[in-house]
Amino acid sequence: MKENSIKKKLAAGKPSIGLWHSLCSPLAAEYMAHVGWDWMVVDTEHSPVGFETMVHCFQAITTTDTLPMARVAGNDPILIKRLLDAGAMGLVIPMVNSRAEALQAAEACRFPPEGRRSLGGGRALIYGSDYFQRANDEILVVVQIEHIDAVRAARDILSVEGIDACFVGPNDLAGSMGITPATTPVHPDHAAAIMEVLAAAREVGKPAGIHCADAEQVNLRIDQGFQFIACANDAAMMRAAATEAWKKIRSHIETKTKPT
Repeated sequence: MKENSIKKKLAAGKPSIGLWHSLCSPLAAEYMAHVGWDWMVVDTEHSPVGFETMVHCFQAITTTDTLPMARVAGNDPILIKRLLDAGAMGLVIPMVNSRAEALQAAEACRFPPEGRRSLGGGRALIYGSDYFQRANDEILVVVQIEHIDAVRAARDILSVEGIDACFVGPNDLAGSMGITPATTPVHPDHAAAIMEVLAAAREVGKPAGIHCADAEQVNLRIDQGFQFIACANDAAMMRAAATEAWKKIRSHIETKTKPT
C-alpha cells in the first residue's frame, strides 16, 4: 500500500504543513497540490463540494506527492467509510469532545479486529492489493479539538488507540468559550486553551495541529511545537491575492484621476 508520508513526518517529530481545499474544484486542487504542500484536506464539512467532485479532487491531488485528505461533515461511521473508500489517505473529524467520541472515530477508520470499518471495495484499492492489510497503519486519523469541553478532555481523547493527532479549530473553540471567533487568538483565555491542548498532546505523546490564517502564523505555531498545521485555505488565498491586486490598481487609478 502507498506509504503515508504525513504519518512518517509526524512520528519523527517534524512539522507537516498542508492546505484546506474549499473551492470545490479539481483544477484548483491540482494547481495548489503542485505547490508542494504535504497534504490537502478537501473540506466536506464547510464547503458545498459534492461527492464525485471530491473524488476528482483526490485524483487531481494525487498527480503530485501531496497526499489527499478530507474533513468529514461529522463523526459518522457511514460518512467516514465513504470518504476512506473514495481514497482519502487521512481524515480530519470535527467536534470530537470526549473519549467515547474519539473511540467512535477511531473504530470507524479501522478495519476489524481493531475497528469496525466495512471491508468493501472502492477506489482506495488503487493504493495497493494489500490495502486491507495495511490501511489501519497508513490512514491518518486526526480529531478536531474545537470546543472547551474537548480541551478539558484532551488527554482522554488523545490516549485512544487509533487516534494519530489532534487539530485545534480556533474559531469554534472561541465560540464555545463565549469569545469572538478568531483564527489568531486575541483573548488570553482563548490563547491559553490552545496551549493547553498542545501541552496535553505532548504529555500523551501525540502530535497537535492547528488551523492558521497565514504563513507567519504557521511559522509561529511550528516554533511552539505544533506539527499538523493548515495554512488557511485556497479560497482565502485567492481572495487575499485578488483583493491586494485590486487595491493597488484602484489606488493607481485614483491617483491618476485626482484633480490637480
